[in-house]
Amino acid sequence: MKMTKTIAAFALCALTASSAVQAGETNSTSKNFKQPVIETPTPAFTGTISTGYDSMYNFRGIDWIPNTGIWTVTVAPTWHITANDTLTMPLWFCVAVGQTGNSAPYNGNPYTELDIPINYLHTFGNFGLGCGYTMYNYFNYGFPKTGIAYTPGGTGIQHEVNVTANYTVKTGAVSWTPSITYFYELGQAAPNNYASINAGSSFLSPALAASVPLYKDIVSFNPVTQYNFSFGYNIDNQGKKVFGFNNWQLVAPITWKITSSIALTGYIAYTYQPDLMNSVSMTSTPISKAYAGGSISYSF
Repeated sequence: MKMTKTIAAFALCALTASSAVQAGETNSTSKNFKQPVIETPTPAFTGTISTGYDSMYNFRGIDWIPNTGIWTVTVAPTWHITANDTLTMPLWFCVAVGQTGNSAPYNGNPYTELDIPINYLHTFGNFGLGCGYTMYNYFNYGFPKTGIAYTPGGTGIQHEVNVTANYTVKTGAVSWTPSITYFYELGQAAPNNYASINAGSSFLSPALAASVPLYKDIVSFNPVTQYNFSFGYNIDNQGKKVFGFNNWQLVAPITWKITSSIALTGYIAYTYQPDLMNSVSMTSTPISKAYAGGSISYSF
């Protein structure tokens, strides 16, 4: 779930690796400008493998597993269909770390999740337009009901589609990418869906990302902020569907390229939302909360 296409979503260490593609640029290694520049064709297939830790599983304003961190692995192969068309499948896997209290492991097993997205992006000039589909697979998840700690089952499958648009401009060495993404929930394929999402609901995520070089092309600062809207997507602490403002969040990562293929990313983040219903404890989440994480990635 939970790629923060909202940030959180896709692993943050892959953010800088993918930003050039989303902006209609191609990835390249540093060039020696004393030598003639020889253009080479973009490889038909590239990709990123990353792993990391997040101190909070923030998904669209919800602290998905309260007081619990997650370990994540992302494998994101990309097919460059043409110079302006890409197809990416950023497979995302997570395991909850340190589940206690209301989020205690279901049947003694930690919460795990596997997301299978397929995203298409077409770029022309500074613009990018895309669409995608995601299948969410939840495992070992006990969702509480009134008077019952956990319902039986512990697994669920959910489907979502999205459309997105972005535009990239540069001011000096800094790149700015405003974007907007709309998510629509198709529903669930299993009798028991242990998620807080309502089938037929939707979520709108306007965002602004920046890429700021701090030291040559080796160290960069890549903040992303979102002001999100729910259309029946989440529920409030009165059990009513939320229509309108859902949450605001800011993620501030710094990435260090150790080599042309290996990068380290560390980030701090903050989220603010009204009193939304927490998906596990069935109580209100904090109105504001800070969290952090880090990851390592390998690009090929």
